[in-house]
Amino acid sequence: MSLPLSLMRAHLNLDDDRDPDLLTHYANVAALWVQAYTGQPFDADNALMVQAALLMVAHQYEAREAVSFASAYQLPFGVHDLLSPLKDRITGHQPEVA
Repeated sequence: MSLPLSLMRAHLNLDDDRDPDLLTHYANVAALWVQAYTGQPFDADNALMVQAALLMVAHQYEAREAVSFASAYQLPFGVHDLLSPLKDRITGHQPEVA
C-alpha cells in the first residue's frame, strides 16, 4: 500500500474503521497517477507526492458518483501545483553526439 490507512483516515476526518479496501484502492490509484504524471516512482517519503495523493484520495472518496456539482474533469485544487516541480520534462530534444 502506498499510503498508511491511519494517514488517510486522519486526512478524511474518519473516526471509525469503515471502507479500508476502498481507501486502499483509492491510495493505489492515486500513487499510480502521481507516478504517471511525474515520470518518477511514487515515494511515500516525498511530502509533495504524499500530499497530492491525499488530495486525490479525498476527492475520490467524497465524490464517488459519476456526476457531481463539481467539475468531473478537474483534479482537486493543488495536485498539479504540488507535482509540477517533480515532473520529468520531455522536450523531444536529442543532444548531438560528440
